[in-house]
Amino acid sequence: MGEPREGAARPASQALAEETVAALIAGGVTDVVLAPGSRSAPMAYALAAAESGGAIRLHVVIDERAAGFTALGLAAATTRPVPVVVTSGSAVANLHPAVVEAGHQRVPILVVSCDRPADLVRRHTSQTTEHRGIFGEGRAHAHPRAFAQVSDPGEVTGAVGHLLRASREGSPLGAGLLTGAGPCHLNLRFADPLVPAVPAREWPGAGERACAATGPGAPAADGAADAAEPGPDAAGLLYLVADGAPAWPALAEVGCPVLAEPTAQPGLGLGASPVLLDALGEEVSDVVVLGRPTLSRQQTRLLGRARARIVDPPGQRAWFDAPGAEHGPTAGARQGADGARGTEWSERWLAADRAVQGDLDAELQSALTRGVQPEGWVVARLVSRAVARDGGVLLAGASMAIRQLDLAGDRRARVVANRGVAGIDGSVSTAIGHALARCEPAAGERTGTAAGRGPVRALLGDLTLQHDLGGLVRGSLERAIDLQVVVLADDGGSIFATLEHGRPEHARVHDRVFATPQRLDIGAAARAAGASHTQVRTTAQLAEALAAPVRGLGIVEVRLERAGAAERRRTRHAELVRIAAAAAEH
Repeated sequence: MGEPREGAARPASQALAEETVAALIAGGVTDVVLAPGSRSAPMAYALAAAESGGAIRLHVVIDERAAGFTALGLAAATTRPVPVVVTSGSAVANLHPAVVEAGHQRVPILVVSCDRPADLVRRHTSQTTEHRGIFGEGRAHAHPRAFAQVSDPGEVTGAVGHLLRASREGSPLGAGLLTGAGPCHLNLRFADPLVPAVPAREWPGAGERACAATGPGAPAADGAADAAEPGPDAAGLLYLVADGAPAWPALAEVGCPVLAEPTAQPGLGLGASPVLLDALGEEVSDVVVLGRPTLSRQQTRLLGRARARIVDPPGQRAWFDAPGAEHGPTAGARQGADGARGTEWSERWLAADRAVQGDLDAELQSALTRGVQPEGWVVARLVSRAVARDGGVLLAGASMAIRQLDLAGDRRARVVANRGVAGIDGSVSTAIGHALARCEPAAGERTGTAAGRGPVRALLGDLTLQHDLGGLVRGSLERAIDLQVVVLADDGGSIFATLEHGRPEHARVHDRVFATPQRLDIGAAARAAGASHTQVRTTAQLAEALAAPVRGLGIVEVRLERAGAAERRRTRHAELVRIAAAAAEH
């Protein structure tokens, strides 16, 4: 078509795209994820020009499903809205898993779908479907907080501003309650021509914007400090801090036992929560809940029996509920309990935790010296210890990986996970988003791990890896990242053997329809994606791999023995429960 002509009028599509990008930048957006396509071409040109001007960082991901989870990881790490731009048709539908996860995890992503003009929709035009409502409509957590459809450049600023606010703050659910931050959807209607006809607008020199996360852990919510009101140390009172909880005081400040899920604030509370609940949970009479405890059946049993007080975020109602639970903005813990008995109560939990942690340490040391094939919980302890040592972040797969961390992880490690709907899809791409968020761009330099922030690692099962193999494939012109993916490779879905499906009476069908053993060559997959690959078969080999600097994208494949693994884990869990109970009685 030749070079754009100076002085020519901007085509409507070019104007719409450039005004949209300008509104995004004015609204505080620093990172945009783009999946290439034809109808989205005006946005691609505008975003590329804005990046050249130093106004944004653009990340190109070829697969829309991976693009959605990359945006999710970036937004979760930075707490800023991250747009993900896609073309029309099935491209939009491929974002649905990430939209649902963002809705339940309260992560502010903005879907920017690029559509045909209204008169071409419902005309059987290629790659066309109705974008409005494609993710559902109404007051459900999984649905977009707000939607806008724009074809006039003059309407963009107001629409984008509204959507960015809604993505950060949520939308009304009624009775003054809010859904909280989450996904929003902007549908842009682009008419031909889809290529620029005049030079791109000048972008104000914004300089290189850092993409550093706002800090480790979840941001402190208003009123969080007021929730720590237990008064005298109350016997029978337990704090349960779960995924999505705000930053919380140290255990010593709370004054009673605190159990924390792996994705809660690092360094908070006691470890091995399922073990301690099996050992001492029957003695708990009152539990104060922050966040969404969804990880273990021990938690479910506790909340079905004890009196629960659920701390609501300011101005909202907590997403989690339990039968007969009391809701409120502060903990409202029991007052006037016998102080001496309360101190004994806390000391018993602390003694149990010390005994369990000591035994797990001894097991790890034995595995390191004996050169044996590791168990999953030993891998989790070693990997999380490396993350804590390096000051990094660990993305945990939502299946067995995070449960191994719940049993044996190092509580000092910063752990994140897609716990909104706890799916295993998109985990590689989410980890890549976190890795991008921890890089600071420097003109003309490779963007690696920023100074003062440790590397990103991921702990995933092999099926979780397979669900997002496409996420490993990154464009050769994209920013380099430092990400180490540690794979629990046991050739199948080991979590099902720990559930009812693993009972002997189901053995005949278990492997075929639940465990689904695979023949994936992880090394070949890594090489195909341009990632490094290391296979380890002993705990000592894994420790050596974790000691090396994290450079580029690499996979550490840890070979595990799936046969009998569920029974070995049950036996180990029972041993730890006995150790905890004995320590609590002395």
